[in-house]
Amino acid sequence: MITYHQQGDSLTLNLAARAVSPFNAAFRRELKAAVERIEAAPLLQVVLAIDGGADGTDHPAHHEELEQLLALAPEQAADCMRTLADYNALLRRLDLLNKPLIATLSGAVEGHALGLALACHHRVALADASIALPQVKLGLAPVAGELARAVRLSGLQAAMPLLLEGKPLSAAQALEAGLLHDVAADAGALTEQLAALLANGAAAGQPWDAKGYRLPGGALNSAPLQTLLQVAPAMLRQRTRGHYPAPEAVLCAMVEGLQVDFDNALLIESRYFCQCALGAVAKNLIRLSRIPAAPSAQAEQFAATLRLAYLDELALLRAEGLPAALLRHAAMAAGLAQLPPEEAAAPAAKAGAADVELARDRLLYAQALAALRGVDTLLAGDVDQADRISVRDCGFPAHSGGALRFIATLGATRFAARAAQLGERFAPAPGWQKLIQ
Repeated sequence: MITYHQQGDSLTLNLAARAVSPFNAAFRRELKAAVERIEAAPLLQVVLAIDGGADGTDHPAHHEELEQLLALAPEQAADCMRTLADYNALLRRLDLLNKPLIATLSGAVEGHALGLALACHHRVALADASIALPQVKLGLAPVAGELARAVRLSGLQAAMPLLLEGKPLSAAQALEAGLLHDVAADAGALTEQLAALLANGAAAGQPWDAKGYRLPGGALNSAPLQTLLQVAPAMLRQRTRGHYPAPEAVLCAMVEGLQVDFDNALLIESRYFCQCALGAVAKNLIRLSRIPAAPSAQAEQFAATLRLAYLDELALLRAEGLPAALLRHAAMAAGLAQLPPEEAAAPAAKAGAADVELARDRLLYAQALAALRGVDTLLAGDVDQADRISVRDCGFPAHSGGALRFIATLGATRFAARAAQLGERFAPAPGWQKLIQ
C-alpha cells in the first residue's frame, strides 16, 4: 500500500487515497511501520504523496470498511472505539513529529485520505486536485481526526460546508479555507515548491499544539459564532427534515470538540461516529450506495410504475380537497424527494396533524405497494435493485433504505395493519411477505 523513495535527506511515501482506512488492519500495520521508520530516520523532510486518482475506482480497503460498518452491532461499539483510538494515536505521532511532514495531494482526495493529509504539517495540492469529507452523505460523521483537524484549520463556519454537507472543495477553495498551504500548477511546479520548503527549513508541528493558538474565524464564544450557533440547528433540521441524524451529530462534535483539548476532541468525534454508524439511517444509505445500477427496459418500467403510483395518489388526495400546502408538508414529513407543486391559491380547507399523517402514509404506501407488485414481474425479484430504483429514480426517502426496505423496517404486521387503515385498495397482494424477509 505504501511505497518509499529516499533521496538525500528527503523521504517520500506514496500511497493511493482509497487505500487509507482506520478499519483496515493491513493498512494500520503499514502506517505504523511507516511512522516508526519516519521517527527513527535522520531526515530533514518527509513527503507523503497521496494520489486520489482520476477515475474514482474504489479500493478493496474502502469496500471492506463499508462491509464492516454494515455489520457493526451495538455490542461491537467498544471494539470500534479502540480501533479508532489506536489509529488516532498513530496520527498524533505524525502531528507531533519533530521533522517537517509535507503532504502532496493529487486527484480527488477524500475521507480518511484527507484526514491523513491533515495530520501532516504542510499540504500542497495540484491545481486540479479536490478534497472532500463525504461521509455525512452515507449517514456517518467524519472520524479519525478529520473533523477535529478540519475545524481547527478552517474555523467553525468555514468548515461547515465540508463537514455538514460533504461538499467537495477545489484546490483553490481548500487553500482559501486554510486546509492547504499552497497550490501547484503542475508536477514541475510541485517539485520546485517541495525543494523550496526543504531549502527554507519548513517548520514541524501543528498550529493547535502551539502556544497561543487561536481558532480561525473567531473563538467559539465570539458574537458572530454565537449568533450562528443559535440558528444552525434549526437550519439543519429544515434541510434534513429530521430524517438524517448525521449532520446534527457532526455539528455537535464540531462545537463540543472546540471546548476541550485536541485529544478529547478526538474522543468526542469517535463517539459521534459510532453513534451514527450504529443507526439504521447510515446502514440504509451505505447499503444503497453499494447497489450497482442495472439499466434495462424492465427497470425503467418499474420506475415509471412507482412514479405513476405516487402521482395518482397525489391526484386522489387533491380531489378529496386537501390543500396544496398540506400535501407539500406531508411529502416533506415523509422525506420524499419529489414534492407536490406549490399553488398560488390553494383551496380553503381545515386540516390538522391527522390529515398530514394520513396524506404522508398514503403517498409512501402507494409507492411501496407498487414496488411489491412490480418487483417480481419486472425485476425478477431483485429487492436490492427495487430499493435502489425507488430512491434514485422515484424520490422515495433515502433514509428509509428504499420502498421494500421501508416495509421490512416496519415489519409485516405493522405494515399490514396500517395498510388496512388506509383502505381496501392498499391491501398487499398474497405472498408479499416473502419479499421483505
